Amino acid sequence: MIKRFSMFWGCTIPARFPFIEKSTRLALDLLGAEPLDVEGFTCCPEGTLVKAVDEDAYYVTAGRNLAVAEAEGRALVTPCNGCYSTFKSTQAEFKSDWRKRERLNRLLGQQGLSYDGHLVVKHLMEWAHEDIGPAAISKKVVRPLGGMRIAVHYGCHMLRPSPAIRWDSATNPTKFEDMVRALGATVVEYETKLDCCGGALDRVGQRDEALQMCRRKLVDLKSERVDALVVACPSCFQQFDLNQATLLRQKEDLEVPVLYYSELLCLALGREPEELGLSMHRVPLESFLERWAAKTQQRTRVAEEFSLAELQKCNDCKACESDCPVAKLNGSFSPTTIIGEILSGDLDGVIERGDLWKCLDCFTCYEKCHSRLGMAEVFRTLKELAKNEGRLPDAVRFSWEMFATTGSLGEPRESSRVKLGLSPAPARGGEGLLRLLESLHASGTDPGVDGESVPVVGGPTAAPDEGGAS
Repeated sequence: MIKRFSMFWGCTIPARFPFIEKSTRLALDLLGAEPLDVEGFTCCPEGTLVKAVDEDAYYVTAGRNLAVAEAEGRALVTPCNGCYSTFKSTQAEFKSDWRKRERLNRLLGQQGLSYDGHLVVKHLMEWAHEDIGPAAISKKVVRPLGGMRIAVHYGCHMLRPSPAIRWDSATNPTKFEDMVRALGATVVEYETKLDCCGGALDRVGQRDEALQMCRRKLVDLKSERVDALVVACPSCFQQFDLNQATLLRQKEDLEVPVLYYSELLCLALGREPEELGLSMHRVPLESFLERWAAKTQQRTRVAEEFSLAELQKCNDCKACESDCPVAKLNGSFSPTTIIGEILSGDLDGVIERGDLWKCLDCFTCYEKCHSRLGMAEVFRTLKELAKNEGRLPDAVRFSWEMFATTGSLGEPRESSRVKLGLSPAPARGGEGLLRLLESLHASGTDPGVDGESVPVVGGPTAAPDEGGAS
């Protein structure tokens, strides 16, 4: 595990987005890391503007930066996709071309430097995933992003080119999403996830095309109802924050809040927006923060009735969805969708829509659940909440009122019994039952052993996390 390393900030973050540097330094401190600044670094350099014009200058510049880092004797971490790709590609080039490496070292010798290729280079996200891990980060979260729909934009150079870069799949990556889920958020899949942001078009004077690529992804994100887009590259941030602000000034309905991952991480770990400088974003974050506060309040209410951990486990699994007999009818009932809606904080909507009453209490889900959770108890609790809020279906309300007034859901037909030669039905105990129920509801307790009172299950004194998805 690497906890002490050299930090290569690149050009864009210190010059244009110091608030990203601030959140990154805070995040690293919260994770127990010690990033060290190094004197002597230059531009990495950027590939679109330098490599295309003079490839030799590109590799010499990158090689010199790597040699400076090697002299420090520590791993190198960078929060910039472009710098990461430049360094990893340069290392691969010098490894495969010894003549180019020898020429570099002849030049570096003039400044007392040398390059041998042993340096460990990691992207900030790679370091966070591999050296800290989603599970460890999840344990540090104090303000989870539960219910928030977050989209991830990897950016080209966090994943490509392979095989120089290989910390995640170039075509089907998952690790960035893992780091967002660790904060409690729901990660939203979308069609253009792996498309280039298009920001490099600005650098070569193609402004209209840069805006078109920005617009295309934002339209996709809006259609998926995301609460925010999270990136891990300053150039991608510039495209989706600054250029989105341009589109918003043109009165386009495309507002999607954008955060760098370290900002999202700091918020989940308890830092305040003001401390992070979030007001310096061009696309306002107020809507994101307001939705997050509302979702947090909603999930607090959900936690009073259900075990969030068990709901999440159930939602992640979904194995029993195809076993539900009602779900097999026409697809109009999806118990796992309802579990997801509860987790998102939409408890009122679930109760109001009324699909919860399609649960048959057949316990198929419970018997087939490999974790012995099932969803039957969740739906029982939902039905009780619906009753408490006066949202019983007419058929249920009629039967409940009959039971509440007679202690029975129906009386035997004596004429039918006589016709079949049966003797009269024995006397019912409805009156005695009603007296017990009256005492139960009056006190909110059941008589316990030796006359002591114990809480009624689900009553006002029940622990908030006891109504699990069991």
